[in-house]
Amino acid sequence: MADWVSVADASQIATDAGITAFVDDVEVAVFRTSDGWRAIEGRCPHKGASLGNGTVSGGCVTCPWHDWQFRLDDGQAVDRPGVAVASLAVREVEGRLEIDRDSLPQRGSARDGKHDDGIQRFLVRYGALGWVGRFGTVDGVDCRFRDCVVVQTERGVELGEVLADPADGTGAANGKPTGEVLRVAASDELRQFSQRRREVVPVLISESTAALTDAALPLEIVDGELLFDGESAVLYFLGESHPDAGPLVTDVARRHGLDRIELCPLLDPPPTGCGSCGCDEGGGGCGV
Repeated sequence: MADWVSVADASQIATDAGITAFVDDVEVAVFRTSDGWRAIEGRCPHKGASLGNGTVSGGCVTCPWHDWQFRLDDGQAVDRPGVAVASLAVREVEGRLEIDRDSLPQRGSARDGKHDDGIQRFLVRYGALGWVGRFGTVDGVDCRFRDCVVVQTERGVELGEVLADPADGTGAANGKPTGEVLRVAASDELRQFSQRRREVVPVLISESTAALTDAALPLEIVDGELLFDGESAVLYFLGESHPDAGPLVTDVARRHGLDRIELCPLLDPPPTGCGSCGCDEGGGGCGV
């Protein structure tokens, strides 16, 4: 007999979009398509990204990290024979979405969250404001406490500091990683990045402040950082956000060879959480 468990309100999901949910510490991705509801195992087998955050088109979801594609009807990877995620039973009952527990993938003691999921986990401090999150990799990265590492977050590629020696296969009980650890940062690229950061960030703050002031927008830029990818920056502000602010600072970004500047409230937490403890509700970050 099926063992249905409620995971989300159906009204939360638009057509050709998805969400991430957890059932017994197993990550699942639920999607609304023109043909109805679809649900698959939520973690990409490549690097562990959340497929629920991917782009939906043509009955497939594209992984947000490295563009692997999976069919929503059966979980099979597109153009990657033998690669798949589990297809799960999903239904809508009185406006709520339910997943059948019996359709979840069984891996060791998956239901108690203590199985080895093959992900090497790191506690990493990142960002100018010193956020802390659990990052992971399935490839293995040779780093230790206090090493500077290159990490992939939802903001882009940036630098982080390892706060503890990595742990292997700690299981789903520790939740999905906030992002991916790519590699240890090389000393020469750190020197080059530090030089560009010192040159660019004060100019971005100054010119963005001038643009916002000229437009009489109630934002005060108080800090900023350049991401390691060299393509984007983040400026932190006090005051009320405004829809006209984004285009103004984008013009500043392009004058300095950047793709974009993200405006972030200084007093808000980081843009993503671990997903397992409710920390990502309302856009907050993980305090684990």
